Amino acid sequence: MQTAVAKVQEMTTKAQENASTKLSESDLQSMHSRSDVITYSVLAEMQHFEQYRIGDFRDYMTQYLQGQIEFYKSASSS
Repeated sequence: MQTAVAKVQEMTTKAQENASTKLSESDLQSMHSRSDVITYSVLAEMQHFEQYRIGDFRDYMTQYLQGQIEFYKSASSS
């Protein structure tokens, strides 16, 4: 399965080589624009996911270390 970007590049190359393409220049530009929207949307989702992942990991580690501190405090005071 081809990616949207690869398909746009293929069609642009064929059009530049004057190969038999049924797409006009405006169709190629429209196709390129749509693939850009898809690419930027995916990148934004990845960045959003990464920010949440980092925040969640920091919260988990904070809770874990606080638990470890409390455990060793209680173990050493007994």
